[in-house]
Amino acid sequence: MMVPRLAIYIDGANIDTPARGASIRINYTRFYTYLVDKRNVILANYYDSKTNHPGKKAFYGKVKAAGFKVILGPMVKYGKQKEIDVQIAVDMVSDAYENKFDIAVLGSGDGDMAPAVRKLISMKKDVEVVSFNDPSGKQFAWSLKTCATRIRDLTYDINKII
Repeated sequence: MMVPRLAIYIDGANIDTPARGASIRINYTRFYTYLVDKRNVILANYYDSKTNHPGKKAFYGKVKAAGFKVILGPMVKYGKQKEIDVQIAVDMVSDAYENKFDIAVLGSGDGDMAPAVRKLISMKKDVEVVSFNDPSGKQFAWSLKTCATRIRDLTYDINKII
């Protein structure tokens, strides 16, 4: 049996912001292992905005050391990421079109990603969405939960990634 080819796309702000808000420090080496789960990794991208903050640059070094390629978009404006969601969606759909993977893992709870997820599924790709959950539904959008092939709630698996 062939091992599925895995492509990982992590929206850094969408994963790290709720983690920091809950005083959780993700160990990106453990997070990478958790996401891979004995599958053949083709690519693992971590997306965020450029920054001049020395602590953030050191953090990106740790993310790279864990096995991720760090892709930085334009610098943050007024505390918000710019162009990151669109870049992730374009990369996922382009990579699917080029048949680079069998399964995409999307680290985001942002409902804006649902159209890209639906497109991948229409292209016969499996899509796992991983995110933190909360009772209000603010961290993990219902639109993602209902369109993904599989969801993995980091809230329940926290001990596997810290």
